[in-house]
Amino acid sequence: MRVLITPMAWPTHYYQMVGLAWALRAAGHDVRVAGQPPLADAVTGTGIIAVTAGGGYDIIAGIADAVRVRDELARDLNVTGPGQFPPEVLRRLLDLRMVPHVRTAQDMAEDLVSFAVAWRPDLVVTDPLVYAAPLAAAAVGAPVVRHLWGPDMSRKVGLPGNGVSVEQDHRAAWPEEMAELYARYGVEPPADLAVRTLDTCPESLQLPGVPNRVAMRYTSYNGAAVAPSWLLEPAERPRICVTWGSLTTTMKGEEAFLVPQIVRALAGLDVEVILALRAADRARLGELPPHMRALEGMPLDLILPTCSAIMHQSGAGSTLTAALHGVPQITVPQIADQGLVSERLAGTGAGISLDGDRLEEETVRRAVTEVLDTPGPAEAARRLRAEMLEQPAPSAIVADLEALAG
Repeated sequence: MRVLITPMAWPTHYYQMVGLAWALRAAGHDVRVAGQPPLADAVTGTGIIAVTAGGGYDIIAGIADAVRVRDELARDLNVTGPGQFPPEVLRRLLDLRMVPHVRTAQDMAEDLVSFAVAWRPDLVVTDPLVYAAPLAAAAVGAPVVRHLWGPDMSRKVGLPGNGVSVEQDHRAAWPEEMAELYARYGVEPPADLAVRTLDTCPESLQLPGVPNRVAMRYTSYNGAAVAPSWLLEPAERPRICVTWGSLTTTMKGEEAFLVPQIVRALAGLDVEVILALRAADRARLGELPPHMRALEGMPLDLILPTCSAIMHQSGAGSTLTAALHGVPQITVPQIADQGLVSERLAGTGAGISLDGDRLEEETVRRAVTEVLDTPGPAEAARRLRAEMLEQPAPSAIVADLEALAG
């Protein structure tokens, strides 16, 4: 069987699909991962063959533009939450959110369809926001399987084709440019783009009503590294991991990098702190207190087994990795799906959510103390881990995909 996988052009989205790619290869199937050029190194780094499609449009820059417009409107209207926007402004913002995904589909479509016609995949597994993938699948008559990357944000901001229910004709809810792109390839905008939805998110963390949901165990992959020997030694005091992704800074500017405030807040606590950061972010911190150390490019999968808690922005990958290791979490959401992920995690009891726009040092200290000194978060984190481990491994899903592809 030939399987084409199409992630969004951001490595952390692809990393959530690695477990399935490996399972398919281990079962003897041929796998290609197609995406915009910035994704290629992340793909080949996992031992999978990459195919580039498009490259003339930068989706991250497009999303950053949409975030800036949203923030400017919020300031002008004195709005502090999405639900406070006037209906006409909210509609404009929802349309604006779709622009980067429309542009990306336009950018990728020709290359992706051409590759599909030449390679003839039997199955297409796609990120829900890669709207060029169904065009490639339609060109060769292959079924489409959606692969989620956390709580299903795509049903909140995406097209009806991601299982979003609409009262009117679903085609009327599609952006005109996207409908025109599909028409150009002879594809009718469907009520649902996929016949199955692979979901690595535990049900207690997921939004209800995921269409055609197939539960699949999350594979914790955050990149490769040489494991430091000291991580095998027991921590002498509670170990806290603080990690901060680069996407928020890209979207909202340097003021969104809150690690200096967090470092100051944790400096007086009797804890060991590991800062998992990019090299550029580490350089901005200067000298650290004695009980803190920074690790550059170190996968969370290596760090978290010895940690008592983690503090991060509630990106879906970090959240699911911590959940799989049974580590209670403190989240500081700022953009995109982070608010939804943080809200769902807090609902399980395994996490505490803080306001990224009003982060104070005393608030950070109280949250860390609560996570370390009260049993509730740790117990909830263990329950969440057990729930994740009960989901079938990717290897157990392969036979179902074989049957689906015929």
